[in-house]
Formats: sequence, C-alpha cells, structure tokens
Amino acid sequence: MIPLLVLTLGATPSSYASNTKRVTIEVVTHHSSDVIHVLPCVVAAPVTYRIASHASAELLQLLPVGSSVKKGQLVAKQDNVYLSQQLELIKTDIESARVARAFAEDEYNKALMLSKKGLASSSELNKFKLQLDSASLKMQRLQLELKTAEIRTKRLNHHAPFDAQVTEVSSEPGAQLAEGQPILQLMSTQNKQLECKLPVLAYQNSLALKGHRFDFNGKPLKLREVSQRLDSTAENLTLYFDHPAKDRRDILVGYRQEITMAVKADNITRVPYDAVELEGSTYRTWRVNKDGKAERLEVDVLGTVDAYYIVQSEIKPGDQLVVRGQQGLSVGQLVELISRDAPPPP
Repeated sequence: MIPLLVLTLGATPSSYASNTKRVTIEVVTHHSSDVIHVLPCVVAAPVTYRIASHASAELLQLLPVGSSVKKGQLVAKQDNVYLSQQLELIKTDIESARVARAFAEDEYNKALMLSKKGLASSSELNKFKLQLDSASLKMQRLQLELKTAEIRTKRLNHHAPFDAQVTEVSSEPGAQLAEGQPILQLMSTQNKQLECKLPVLAYQNSLALKGHRFDFNGKPLKLREVSQRLDSTAENLTLYFDHPAKDRRDILVGYRQEITMAVKADNITRVPYDAVELEGSTYRTWRVNKDGKAERLEVDVLGTVDAYYIVQSEIKPGDQLVVRGQQGLSVGQLVELISRDAPPPP
C-alpha cells in the first residue's frame, strides 16, 4: 500500500481539484506458485454396446441384467430352424439356376454356330444371349442371398465383443424377434473415463487447457477432450480423461473422484478483492498508469487466495490498482492517490 500524491504540471489548484479524483490504491504482487484447481469428477463408461436380432427368429436364451461376461462369451441365442430351411431352399434354387444357365449357354452356342453359317438370324442369337445373361444374373443373385443367409445364421448366436456387464435386457426367451429388434445392452468393464467439471470462471480456451498440468493421485493425466457445451447450470464445462487405472473392472461407474489442475503462466498476479468489479460476466479493474491516469482493464479470474483474486491479464507486479473510489471514475481521468487507511474518498 503506497500513499502517493500525484501533481499535475501547469494546473491551477482549482482546476486540479475539479479534474482529479481521490482514490485508494494497492500494489499488485506476483503469484509465484501454480494456481491449483481441484476438479470434481465422476467415473463414466463412454460407450455401451447394443445387441440386436439380425433375422426374424425366436429368442432361445439370454443372460440377465448384472451378468459379467468375458470377450467372446455367448450372451444370447436365437433359434436357427427357419434360417436353416431357407439355406437349403436357396441351395436348391442355385442348383436349378445352374442347370438353367448351362442349358441357356448350350442354346446360345448352337445359335452362334448357326449364325456363323447364316442359318440363324441376329434376333434369334440375341434372344439366346439374353436368356444366358438372365440365367447368369440369377445365379449371382442367389449366391448373394445364400451368403447373406449364412451370415444371419452365424449371428443367431450373440457373443460379447469385449469384457462387459449386461446392463439392460429388451426381450425374453420365447419371443419371436424381428430383424433389428434389440435384445440386450452391454457396458464395457475396462473402457472407462473420468468426466470432470471445470468452472467457466477458470476457462479461457481449449488451447490454454492443453498447456495446464492435470494430476490424479499424484500421477499425470492427459486431457483427451473438452465439451462443447455447458452443464445444466451453465456454470461448468466437462473435461474428459481416460481413467489411469490399469485394471478398471473394479472402478465403479458413477463413483466420484477428484483431480487437480495446475495453471502456470508469466502473466498471473495477485490482486485484492476490492480492486476487481464484475460487469455482466466480465471481470474488470482500474489501474493507475505512470502519468497518474486511470485505465480500465479486463482480467480473467483463475482462483482465490485469502483476500486476493488470482488473475491472468496484462497487469504486472508493481502496478497500482484502485481499491476504493471506483464509482464515477472514467478512463483517462487524473487521480490523487491516498493511503488505504485514510477515510474513503468522496
């Protein structure tokens, strides 16, 4: 706190008194340590896997909610009786189409030889060529139908794609399921993340966040993603981290944990509470420049320590900030500095 009287050269006592404003100032100090934010987090499973029917077939069995499964383990099974019969029918159709194509090819070759001898017209040749092409295309279509039916048959047995737990069932044994109808839902027991709340007050931009240090139980964390929207209170945004635990099976979804965020920058200073004013959603302060005039500055508040805000701005250690007398002060106005312990300025 520096009591100081600013005199203006060439000004009469009466003009000086009318143009200047008496204010109380305090000197800005450097914040030597990192600003530490403790962020509340919750364990979440970012992805769930839904198993659905690939064909119209009866559901024979499925695991109940709460079942823990290993990767590749059977979790649900559907009846294959109808698809098996469909496969046999398609195979029969393929054999029939093969015979028809062989016959069409024979007829076309005969017509081609007769055409070369002038004994068959081009229209007759084209007719046999059309029959051959149609038979070939029918073969291709039936082979695709067979391949599709075989895939559907294989997928009547549903297996877990990863270590998981059944979190929801949407059907029951004996139900005749349609194609695409959901059966159950799985949650990975290993793919878990930390979703942490960061106050908007401490947010600048995504690039700045990448430069901060995050720790969980003394171990560094790498920031993976930053949410693009605020929470329901409009006071926090969400930071996403891969959970650092090697074995995440025992890390319960919904469990609350904490991480720390350390902010370090050259332009971080400590300023008194009284020097900072909130205008809408923006924090501002008055600084007295070397000419004894008032300047209006915007600051980003990072945190608090005792009776001080920790801010990031163009303010430097040693700068003089107005802590009393802000009301009625204007940019560029000359000020008279008085001791903080003196009576409040008018």
